Amino acid sequence: MKSKSIWISFGVLSLVATLSLAPTVFGQYQEYSSSNNSGAVHLGNMGITSVGNTPVMSMMKATTTDGSEQVIVTYSPNPPTSGQPLSITLTFTDAQGNPIQHQNYAISITQDGNEIFSNTAGHTHTGNDMQATNNLPSSNPVDIRITLNGIGLPGTDPSTWIGTKGEVLVFHGTVQNAVPEFGPVAGMIIAMSIIGVVVITRKSRFSF
Repeated sequence: MKSKSIWISFGVLSLVATLSLAPTVFGQYQEYSSSNNSGAVHLGNMGITSVGNTPVMSMMKATTTDGSEQVIVTYSPNPPTSGQPLSITLTFTDAQGNPIQHQNYAISITQDGNEIFSNTAGHTHTGNDMQATNNLPSSNPVDIRITLNGIGLPGTDPSTWIGTKGEVLVFHGTVQNAVPEFGPVAGMIIAMSIIGVVVITRKSRFSF
């Protein structure tokens, strides 16, 4: 009975571990870094986090022109889904990857050429923030524009804020030829784990 319980525990843990494992694969997207909307275009990475063959979220990163600040934008669902809201997580860091506290910013999201979300007074105390749109009108790609407005406490004179001011980071693009890593293997592990748990449970008459 003890060995059977061990195998049951192993099967459950394998299932949980597989579902928790969300490998990220990378394709190309165009990363725009510009303070006048006409800056150079850079190639960067956009990660697609997936469980099996099902995309979960998309992650994009951009760096300011002087390299002093980075913005990581993560959104889900990926791809955008008509009739569902888009959840956006923003992370602001310095060149060393340390969170930037009291970052002020503006965010604008467009889809099919129409603005579907805007917040001109975004602020994060910790360097991490979240925004959410209303239900999307379509499942087409979205463009996300982040304007850095400086670092400082809300309610204080913006002229006293420090850091990058007025630079616009535009995130646009879709992954090209990105295939989730270990997708078939993950599916096989899930199936084997479920079958193993069911079979062993029936033979041992173990009840959860």
